[in-house]
Amino acid sequence: MSHEISRTRALLNAILALAVIAVAGFGATRVARRHWQGQKTFSARVEMAQVGGLELGGKVRVQGIDAGVVEAIIPPSLPGKPISLVLRIDEGLRHLVRSDATARITAQGVIGAKILEIVPGRPDATPLADGGSLRAEPTVEFADLLKDAASALKRIDSVARSAETGLGEITAIAAEIRAGRGTLGKLVRDDEAYQRLIAMSTRGEKALGDLDENLAALKRTWPISRYFNGRGFDDRDRVLFQPGSERESRTLLVDNLFEPGRAVLTSGGRKELDDVARWFFKFHRPKTTEVVIAAFTDDPLGDEDLAQALTQEQAEAVRRYLTKQHALDSTGWFSSRKIAAVGFGTQAPRTLAETGAVKGLPTRRVEIILFTPQV
Repeated sequence: MSHEISRTRALLNAILALAVIAVAGFGATRVARRHWQGQKTFSARVEMAQVGGLELGGKVRVQGIDAGVVEAIIPPSLPGKPISLVLRIDEGLRHLVRSDATARITAQGVIGAKILEIVPGRPDATPLADGGSLRAEPTVEFADLLKDAASALKRIDSVARSAETGLGEITAIAAEIRAGRGTLGKLVRDDEAYQRLIAMSTRGEKALGDLDENLAALKRTWPISRYFNGRGFDDRDRVLFQPGSERESRTLLVDNLFEPGRAVLTSGGRKELDDVARWFFKFHRPKTTEVVIAAFTDDPLGDEDLAQALTQEQAEAVRRYLTKQHALDSTGWFSSRKIAAVGFGTQAPRTLAETGAVKGLPTRRVEIILFTPQV
């Protein structure tokens, strides 16, 4: 006995089969995309002391964008050696991963799964080659943060106990002073002694003011001035304010001169200073022309004192190169040209800020300024 299937039922069966195949294909495509298979990728490697719970197949992100997966985790050959991670990264994001990029392990949220985050690097660096290595950043674990916090709380508690003890001692001393006991207590009670102390303080301030004026005059006399010229400057606020001189300048970017965050000239930076020397000697400048090397920054360290120290060393590094390699300070057998090296940190000198002369200039820069007195 034979059973015939109607055309309508056959058509429905075919549609159902195609739907199952489509769903299976979609699922396979999603799984493949999750593992970055079937699309163009490139590989990278990174070595870390520990992976902090990062698993095989873990996500790789670039600036928060899903960019790939951890393809392999290779254990170290010996205890204490680094662990090697092999990454598969989307080729379409390759322009964001530079040769100086770094990698670090972070968590999705406070206690989420661990992922590998890539910090791209500088825009002027070359893209990372296929199979290239990334520099690893130390992994900060939540447990370590809790441990550090507990240690900090213990130190604060110790300081608080010391402060409580010190406050009790200060209270006791204040009571002695109010009672007129001890040297300080007698001074507070004796109006004549207090007036003599104030008069002596006033004379001391006047003497210090006179001494400062005399030192300022002394710094401008020979041979004492030779010493201060060697330091490069003697008045930071007025060094760029010379209204009786003609002013010429060249502006150089700090990133093109120095290694990041340092006062060490790069090979490209030395070439730029060679161009500055050629510009200087292109014209026969008089011996009276003074050179000022002024360095500025945008405070990448978050501390004005450190920014001041960094720019001062950068200015002095430029000064040393121009004098040693090109004798920019030499004007004859027995005389030398004054070259001042001044670091301003993040602060523009008052004499320029008031005139608006710094508008439009890059914040991270070194200016080579020539002042030629006009007769």
